[in-house]
Amino acid sequence: MSFSIQVIQPSNFLSTAAINLFHAEVKRMLESDAAIVLVDFGNITAMSSSSFIAVVKALKSVRASKRQIALCSMNEQVRILFELTGLDQSLKIFRDADEFNQYLQAHENIVEVSRSVKPSLVKRESLKLAS
Repeated sequence: MSFSIQVIQPSNFLSTAAINLFHAEVKRMLESDAAIVLVDFGNITAMSSSSFIAVVKALKSVRASKRQIALCSMNEQVRILFELTGLDQSLKIFRDADEFNQYLQAHENIVEVSRSVKPSLVKRESLKLAS
């Protein structure tokens, strides 16, 4: 059995349109076979309260579907927001996509998904979101 990792790379997280697009992509990924959703914040320089709430809603949706969500490539300002709210204790946050890949390789036998996985069959898809 294989599992899929879907990557969302928002490029703007301040507009309502970008937040709605983020919600739509999370929903689409949950309707697919994605076992892990990785949100790459590499292009995000700031977050509004609405965009922060969007991430919290995504976290709840992903967990309710018995899947995982992880975050990576946060700048210091965004990372501090997650630390101040304690949300960094509720999910896995990686320095960048390489650290995420290293984590998967190191934990290939105990990846916390709801089904058995074979790392050689991992399918990764990436989608860049623009506002």
